[in-house]
Amino acid sequence: MLINILIVTISILGVVDILFRNNGVNKSIKWIVVAFVFGYRTIEFYGVGIHPIEVFAYSAILRIIVAKDKKQFQLPLGIVVLAIFFIIYFFIDLITRYNENVLLEFKSTFMLIIIFFLIQYAWVNKEYFFSILRYYLTSVSIIASLGILEFLYPNLMSMIFGFENYRVVNIDNQFVRVKFLFWGAHIAANLIAPSFPIMMLLRERNDSYLKNNYVLTILFMVNLIAIYLSGNRISWLILTIMLIMIIIAYHNSLIPFFKSYALVLVTLFIAYVYSQPVKGRYFSTFKAITGQVDSKYDSSGNVRLSRAKTAFKSIKENQVGTGWGSQGWVHSDVLQVASSIGIIPGLIFFISPILLSLNLFRYYRQAPQDDKTIFFASFLIILYIIISQVFNGNYVLIQCGAPLAMFWALIQSYLNQYKYKIV
Repeated sequence: MLINILIVTISILGVVDILFRNNGVNKSIKWIVVAFVFGYRTIEFYGVGIHPIEVFAYSAILRIIVAKDKKQFQLPLGIVVLAIFFIIYFFIDLITRYNENVLLEFKSTFMLIIIFFLIQYAWVNKEYFFSILRYYLTSVSIIASLGILEFLYPNLMSMIFGFENYRVVNIDNQFVRVKFLFWGAHIAANLIAPSFPIMMLLRERNDSYLKNNYVLTILFMVNLIAIYLSGNRISWLILTIMLIMIIIAYHNSLIPFFKSYALVLVTLFIAYVYSQPVKGRYFSTFKAITGQVDSKYDSSGNVRLSRAKTAFKSIKENQVGTGWGSQGWVHSDVLQVASSIGIIPGLIFFISPILLSLNLFRYYRQAPQDDKTIFFASFLIILYIIISQVFNGNYVLIQCGAPLAMFWALIQSYLNQYKYKIV
């Protein structure tokens, strides 16, 4: 009950701020980031669950229409093409095979387009870019902290958030896995990985948010422990790749001793994994990528592989797709889009963030010293998006897909404005 009152209160405050105060569209992105904390919790409206993310996004669209705000940059061509395919297929499905799943999948996935649309109207200079990163780090640190509290005090957390007879999950009597019940599922950990490049960037900028070493250390440990306790192997994979990229590609001169610090972290993390029963679960991630599913540690791997094979078969037989809501949950955004609305939008959806990552890495190599870290951190975040979209089903759930869309659009906008020297 209390959590529902909190959600309604924050939603009302956000809508008022977006609609009636200065820079409402800019503020809408911050309110959307705040809403990431709420996870699966929605507001019931005539029997339909509306997420606070949607409330803030649609309020911002209303603000744009009424105030006739000016665009700050144009939508990327790939996003425009995706929007056209999304809408055309939705109307075809409305006429030929409409059901509730059509609306739910389209509505959730279309949030990618809506967030890109909103960020067109935001002035994404460095100050704004960093302010969004601070909001995001705060939101995911709250998620991580509540997850750790759940591990330490499961009965208390279940009482607060309305779950009876709750217990943390013990996998094969080897690994205690936190459910993140306040958020709705252990996939809350999917949102935590970007906190590490964000902390790197804020620290490099000597940002007041992380100027204190104790605050930096506490936030780092809270987010790292939460990812570990989630048991989310894709998050473990993303974190490992981020650390390896820092060691291989990051210029040590930008943050003195940072690569050495990262190397120590990698060594300690691997040593800890080897000392725990969870090491089999950790390395099963890399086996699963090559199709070698280890059923002992990967109970969902065979299911995921089966869904991927079904999606590939569907793409082969129906290059133009089978329509929204027709594939179930494929567990891969790339395959979900390609099998639902066709191979062309599927390829655009897959290739667009890859091209953006290559552009970011090129700018990182060529940019002045003061700008290198912002491009490297953005590159790591886009890598997180690519891996998530290939191996996770995010966009069918607004609370999972919106963070990816927000980072994708924000970084694309910053890069576009940087090119024209207006940030």
